[in-house]
Amino acid sequence: MMILTHERLFPVSLHVRQGDAQQAKAVMLRRDGDRFIAAYDPQRASLDTAAVLTRALLSSERITISEVILEGHDPDLTALYRAASKLLLDVEFASGPRVTEPAVRVLSQDPMQATYFIPEDWDLSDALDRLPAAFADARPEVARHLKRIEQAKKDSGGKIDHALDVIAVLVLETDDPAGVWDEVLQLLHQVRAERTTSTAPATAA
Repeated sequence: MMILTHERLFPVSLHVRQGDAQQAKAVMLRRDGDRFIAAYDPQRASLDTAAVLTRALLSSERITISEVILEGHDPDLTALYRAASKLLLDVEFASGPRVTEPAVRVLSQDPMQATYFIPEDWDLSDALDRLPAAFADARPEVARHLKRIEQAKKDSGGKIDHALDVIAVLVLETDDPAGVWDEVLQLLHQVRAERTTSTAPATAA
């Protein structure tokens, strides 16, 4: 399986804002350069539903959303959505006895089907603080590799942040850290070999 596809090498952001009852659909989606913009009518669709449906639609078209940015929403809610989206998590506020504290749950064998469940009326800043530990509980191996990537970003002084961010998204999306690193190493060896061949001096006939 080819992991480093064009779509995965260039993940995009999703900006979510409130629309109104005048729009044709409950959720309207359009592309604006290297980002997508979703406008939802809060009378017909909740923020949670709008974000989940939009990400699912784009995923079905092999477009990875690596960051969800809320526009015109509460700052704490915006920070929570952004942090969760960087872990490819949906956010859902739930009521009832099954959700007593914030927790990440993977709903199927597909790592893209993971949600950060938060009890209704829970303090948003506390939910944000709990997110790393909740994610590590649900996907411990991936969490360990993400920590390694973050350390590599610090060690490189920001010189290869984009490449490492792409690798982080690939690890999250595929749930196959070993496969991602193997393919990256193969690609690097291929690039090195091509450069060596192109710079080798020509021999006289």
